[in-house]
Amino acid sequence: MTSRTSRVRRTWIAVAAAVAVVPMLAACGGNAAATGSAGEIDGSTIVLQTVNSLQPQFQQYADAYTKKFPQRKVEVRATTDDGAKYAQQLATARISGKLPDVFFNVDYLADTLAKANVPLDLAPGIKDGKLGSLKLDDFVAPFVGQYRPINHPDQVTGLPVSADSVGLFYDKTLFDKYGVTEYPKSDWTWDDMMRVAKEIQAKSGGKVYGIKAPLTDGSNQLVFGPVLRAFGADVYNGKTGKSDIGSADAVKGWKLLISMYGTSSNPYSANPNDASLGFGAGNVAMGIGSRAGIPGLQKTVKDDWNVQTMPTINGKSTAGGGSYGLSISQTSKNQDAAWAFLKWFYSKDGMAVAQKVGGVIPRPTTASTTAPGRTRAASRRRTSRSSARPPVPPPC
Repeated sequence: MTSRTSRVRRTWIAVAAAVAVVPMLAACGGNAAATGSAGEIDGSTIVLQTVNSLQPQFQQYADAYTKKFPQRKVEVRATTDDGAKYAQQLATARISGKLPDVFFNVDYLADTLAKANVPLDLAPGIKDGKLGSLKLDDFVAPFVGQYRPINHPDQVTGLPVSADSVGLFYDKTLFDKYGVTEYPKSDWTWDDMMRVAKEIQAKSGGKVYGIKAPLTDGSNQLVFGPVLRAFGADVYNGKTGKSDIGSADAVKGWKLLISMYGTSSNPYSANPNDASLGFGAGNVAMGIGSRAGIPGLQKTVKDDWNVQTMPTINGKSTAGGGSYGLSISQTSKNQDAAWAFLKWFYSKDGMAVAQKVGGVIPRPTTASTTAPGRTRAASRRRTSRSSARPPVPPPC
């Protein structure tokens, strides 16, 4: 099961290492120290840049905003879904002084773009009331932490739009069809999930896969990150600055995930977006996916289905999560108008639109938190891959 947003994020995670050259390119520009200006709000036109796959919903955000504020215009521009190319485009635009006013950002690219001097530090503006009464404390701290540059943890270069965690989706119709009466429960372990997945696969004679392969093509860090952590390893260790993915503990996690191919899940496929292998295709009994995909599945899946919290390993949660966000460019000449757009977008009215048209689960919250992602950028990747067990809402 994949949503449009989760597909975009997975593609970008896979190319994160490839964009390390971007800060060096940005440093070559003669106007690297250029700054933006306030500009006007009413009568303004701002450029809102996103990626191609999210263009339709971003256009609806812009349309809703200009309907409420007829004297303001928003031009939506869409570009490549390729993360490396997208980062390169922004870095080049920074050098040439042609950055958009507001742009799509993503957790795994945020630090790279910050090093390239692309996004504006939003923290001072938020403190000064640019978002009205909304403060940084009104956002869940670990997700804000994803937009705190590692070298400048007091800065905030973006605000999360869709920040979410994963859940275990299951097709009750397929369970019932093949006489499997044990539905996923909140106290399930991965052993339970694999056992039941194998049972369904066996009873169906291989016509139904017990679960979509959690590792997919090997790039699904939203799944393998928390699994490795449950075994005591980290994809990135903030204390040591190193990766543990080849450690003895990590190998235990890799073996578990690889063992599922062809036994409790579909065989390995190099295409993680193969629709025939996705939850909701009619031949997959369970799937690990983003809760943001719930609205889409409600419209397309006719079977009786539901969602459960992720199973545990060694008593530890395996619920992963991440976010994409919005940023204002450092060189925007319409920064006040850009702030005005963000102020509306993160208000109740804006979030209502985002939830309706984009399946977005709004991030602003009145709950306080002391999660380390808020104060220590180096640990934000650990926090964002969530050790908490967030409640998963039912689909209906």
